[in-house]
Amino acid sequence: MILRTLKINDYRAWVYLLVFSALIGTFAAFYGVNHGNVFASTPASFLFEGYNFSVFQSIGFKIGGVLLLLANVVLLDHVLSSEELVEKNNHVPAFILGLYFAYSLQENGLHPQLFAQLLLTLSYKFFISTYRLERAGPRIFDGAFCLSCAVILYPPYWMFFALGFIAMGVLRPFNAREYSLVIIGLGLPYIFYYTLLFLCDQSLQKPEIDILNSFHTPTLPRYFDGSFLINFTSLLLVLFTGIFFLSKKVAGKMKTQKALTVFLWALIPCVGAMFITANHYVFTGQMAVMPLSLFAGIYIGSAKRRILAEILLLLLIAIIVISILQHTELEILKVQ
Repeated sequence: MILRTLKINDYRAWVYLLVFSALIGTFAAFYGVNHGNVFASTPASFLFEGYNFSVFQSIGFKIGGVLLLLANVVLLDHVLSSEELVEKNNHVPAFILGLYFAYSLQENGLHPQLFAQLLLTLSYKFFISTYRLERAGPRIFDGAFCLSCAVILYPPYWMFFALGFIAMGVLRPFNAREYSLVIIGLGLPYIFYYTLLFLCDQSLQKPEIDILNSFHTPTLPRYFDGSFLINFTSLLLVLFTGIFFLSKKVAGKMKTQKALTVFLWALIPCVGAMFITANHYVFTGQMAVMPLSLFAGIYIGSAKRRILAEILLLLLIAIIVISILQHTELEILKVQ
């Protein structure tokens, strides 16, 4: 079964992870949809202004999108294992990340969230690696810099802007110099961005406008074809995961527990994002993909009831496939 193959304690698990992720990514890219210009409220709008977006459905862009999805899967898997957040042979969190990001890939092979997520993952790595590190200044700055670049590339990630301060508060004792480095790391990319806008004779209000256009006044999420199944299944997965963590103390080093606390804090703005972001069309928790994949992956990979965990993983895969088909409005699956 899939869960067993992702828990093999040798190189074959990496092979299976890449193959399974490539299959779901190829499937999502093949059934691509067009919700308009996904670059409209991003810096990439300059590059694709007036562009014919049907070209993004070409084979070349689809292949590029699948490779970008695989890059996110591999990077997250490396970060989680190298920073000891999961067992060395647990590749389930990275696989779940690939499953959920199939929705972004379905919209556009070069979806800005896929690029921004790479930087966000690196930001997590830099911050988490500072635990009990004496000279952590360079990594703190790098983490804040990557985080700010991720927000610039994909403005809805603005909700993670306080991540650096949260990580410092959880992982390290208060140090004014380190907090100053977080502020400098967050601000420097915007200085470069504003300078580039000025040199290119573009509006200096674009960063603020992009952020404002990425959100709306609080309202209930709008559901599209294929939304109910994936949201209900994800809610079921969150329920089982929550019961798992509440009934069992998380084992591992203190660093692991503190790092998981950082991810837990990151979930709070993600919950609010479901009601204010204007970027999700199927899965309303698209902003929470990274922490959700981590916690669900730990549960599925560590659950004693392997049959239940295997069923949940297979159910998630099947539901994602069905919801993608529904979202493309295929007549055989379209809800009347």
